[in-house]
Amino acid sequence: MKQSMQAATRREQKEVTRDRLVNAAMALFARKGIVNTTTADVAKSIRMSHGVVFLHFPTRDDLVIAVIDEFGRRLATEFRQAFERDLGLRAVLHAHLRVLAEFEPFYARLVTEAPMLPPKVRSTLMMLHAAVSYEIFMALERERKAGRARKIERPLLFNTWIGLVHHYLVNRDVFATGDSVIAEQGDVLVNHFMTLVKP
Repeated sequence: MKQSMQAATRREQKEVTRDRLVNAAMALFARKGIVNTTTADVAKSIRMSHGVVFLHFPTRDDLVIAVIDEFGRRLATEFRQAFERDLGLRAVLHAHLRVLAEFEPFYARLVTEAPMLPPKVRSTLMMLHAAVSYEIFMALERERKAGRARKIERPLLFNTWIGLVHHYLVNRDVFATGDSVIAEQGDVLVNHFMTLVKP
């Protein structure tokens, strides 16, 4: 019994350390950029030895992917809640923006630096976008069946939405006076997009 309690404690400590590394990496990626942040920077920011990073993440790419996955888990939760309440497209778009706002500094860096990131990391981002695309398309289909939206092919639907959002994120200094372009312009983006899908 004592050994199983010790094993549980070790697992909990390992999870706490892993979470600290992911959170530290996300903060540094947002501040310094993903490309410019090293695993040594992450370890130093939370006063851990550099080797601890590699115990949890064998490569730097694995750490970047873990940060993207954390973002993806939060997004999945928001979408699940929107679908459980059978909300329409507008609510699904707002759910997407809520998560983007929570991770905005990191996500803006991710969008900006994506072309410079390794294929494995870009692939993870593309899988996340595919999941978002599916959720938005399914919400549109419900709107369409209710006569409130027109038929739009899934790739064009998603690319129009994400292109609009990314344009505002990348050019935050043009569209926002404060720290968050999503907070300032989110309603404008959703309202505009909803006019595009009207029948």
